[in-house]
Amino acid sequence: MSGDGFWKILAQAISATGTDRHVDRLIDMIGAVVPQNLITVTRYSATRKPEFVKHRGYSDEMVARYLDTYYVFDPFYAYWRLNRRAGIVPLKSLADDAPKRGRYIAEFLAQSEICDEVGILLEDGDDWCLGIFLDRSTSMFSDGEVAALCSRFPVFEALHATDTRTRDPNLRRTSTPEAMGEAPVSAVQASLILWPDLTVRERELVALILQGHPNATIASRLGIAPGTVKNHRARIYEKLDITTERELFLQVFQQYRLS
Repeated sequence: MSGDGFWKILAQAISATGTDRHVDRLIDMIGAVVPQNLITVTRYSATRKPEFVKHRGYSDEMVARYLDTYYVFDPFYAYWRLNRRAGIVPLKSLADDAPKRGRYIAEFLAQSEICDEVGILLEDGDDWCLGIFLDRSTSMFSDGEVAALCSRFPVFEALHATDTRTRDPNLRRTSTPEAMGEAPVSAVQASLILWPDLTVRERELVALILQGHPNATIASRLGIAPGTVKNHRARIYEKLDITTERELFLQVFQQYRLS
């Protein structure tokens, strides 16, 4: 991109902050950094089902499949839920042996004709992030291209932070049930209703897990040692016949379709 082209796109992105044009102008800026075949935009929460915001060059059918089935296998969603860390996140940094065998890569990306993906994760208020994903169908993103995105990330982050401060609080990016006023099932409600055999302390801990808190924060909130939190987790997983935190969230999503 030429210098003049960059400044033009930046000016348009700045002027769009706080308006319903913001996401499109942000996509223009991010998409100009490295070539891609398609772009998707999703909102992730630490405790709720993802929201699909918009896409360019993607299939509405695959959007429906993602929201119906594949979001629970999405490694970017798992990354945000566990870490809540904004930044540039290449798929290859998440794709260890387990995800490679998983349905997200083996089925969903294959069906979407996507061979590589890079996520730009931006804090979006409360426990949400806005994820802008660059996808390629025939080649991988190089380390140099990822580095170029990383070098420009502070600009993307500042623009979106300005948008979150200045946009109308009634402005909604999606038409999901929550955006239309339907209250989601709370973590506390889920822990009480779904798992009545858990002790009061175990329910407190599960509620904090579902709210996206790491072990250290849970220990601080409950006034116990981090090692005690790990022991509680092990007993909870044994009672629920699960082995991972993802399975805990999956039980809630399947029961209540959290939005």
